[in-house]
Amino acid sequence: MPDRTHPELTDADEGRHPAGPEEFWGESWYLDFASADGSYGGYVRLGLYPNLGKAWWWIALVGADEPTVLVIDHELACPDGDAAHSQLSWPEPFARFMVRSSGPGVALADPSDAFRWSPGSGLPGSSVPVSVDLEWVSRGPVFPYAMTTRYEISSWVTGTFTIGDQTVTVDCAGQRDHSWGVRDWWQFPWNWTSGHLEDGTYFHAARSIIPDVELFGTGYAIAPGAALGPVESDGITVDVDIDDEKLPVAARQRIGPITFTTEYLAHAPVLLVAPDGRESRFPRSMCRYTTDDGRTGTGWTEFNWPEGFPA
Repeated sequence: MPDRTHPELTDADEGRHPAGPEEFWGESWYLDFASADGSYGGYVRLGLYPNLGKAWWWIALVGADEPTVLVIDHELACPDGDAAHSQLSWPEPFARFMVRSSGPGVALADPSDAFRWSPGSGLPGSSVPVSVDLEWVSRGPVFPYAMTTRYEISSWVTGTFTIGDQTVTVDCAGQRDHSWGVRDWWQFPWNWTSGHLEDGTYFHAARSIIPDVELFGTGYAIAPGAALGPVESDGITVDVDIDDEKLPVAARQRIGPITFTTEYLAHAPVLLVAPDGRESRFPRSMCRYTTDDGRTGTGWTEFNWPEGFPA
């Protein structure tokens, strides 16, 4: 069950928050899952940008030797009032979160084709109907960030997703987070990672990755049967190789006591275009992790690459 001892969080924090005045003030709900054998995975994200009048809705579904299937819509109207999205619900705050959605998606044989998207033009792939009916049940304590308004929860995910006439049953580990505040995707690069190992260990970390500059870094590791152990920024490292599309191809990472090699099983990237035309490439990838002591696991990792990065 979730740790409800954090006085800065209340049940209401699972929902919407009053917007600040900044152009890029936003609110985000992020949810992902990755099967233990790497045969399937996916993520869902809702981003609200009330001062731009926009909402971003993403669904990404991947599988072994399967096309990347994406639902990407950056032109939705931002809901008024306290509404977040009719397809999201949290019947037990901090304990259960549900996503039910159906609509058109696009299948990409080459995931880097997601970077060929532009506002109004859609994605260059084959149209396919997509539906998800998924539930995230908390398996670890709520982890609130110290430097910003955000929290993460390690979870177990069950339900189904359907692509065309193929339905996949989901029963695996996952992660979810909720954040609100200014997020300027086009300002600096970062890495976010979460995972679940075969022995029951969960871990998560996020950090900026500007050379010789440390803006932020935080995370945690939860060993089986142990309490959440926060990881300070100096315990989070990532050394990644990328291809010409800025997709990761290999990485070595450390999150506190866990040092591991990252193998990228499937990519589900998004191109982010600012109102003034600036672009940021946002590769998000399902991974297999192998620790230095021989444990394995799966999860998701992301990089944000604004123009000019990596240098």
